[in-house]
Amino acid sequence: MDLKNSTSLFVTATALLLLAAAYGPTTADARAFIGVNPFCRTADYRRICTKMVNGATTLALAQRVQAMVPLLKPVISHLEPQSQESIMSTCNEDFDSRIDDLQESLKALEINDIGTVRTRLSAAFSSDCMEELSQFGVECPFFKIVEFLQKEVDNCLAVVQQN
Repeated sequence: MDLKNSTSLFVTATALLLLAAAYGPTTADARAFIGVNPFCRTADYRRICTKMVNGATTLALAQRVQAMVPLLKPVISHLEPQSQESIMSTCNEDFDSRIDDLQESLKALEINDIGTVRTRLSAAFSSDCMEELSQFGVECPFFKIVEFLQKEVDNCLAVVQQN
């Protein structure tokens, strides 16, 4: 091989290596997906999503949160009775609706109605209860669990968006 050909080969190989480095996954990118279910690569909360895909249920968590709503009574006891009733009503309706939305999204998924799945999951993502508590300056005693539920629903939306 002459000098001109070996120089061309070197330049071409260097260019390919640079392109691969620029467009290929970095070590950090590759590590970010280790142990992550392929459906969960677009999710904001990949580890939670992977656990969900492997068997955890968002519906069960929503039912758990719904059962905690009575814990709000002592936290809002300092408010006017009308405000207390409003908060309890809103929170009960909110979590009843979330459970209904999650159940309906599962039914829609069974018949491959992805539009309905997205609509119902989007509805299950919002939290009127948390907004109303915030308006009254009340801190939710089970906020972390509600926040985790939000993350799970967010992950479900990310997975469904891939369809």
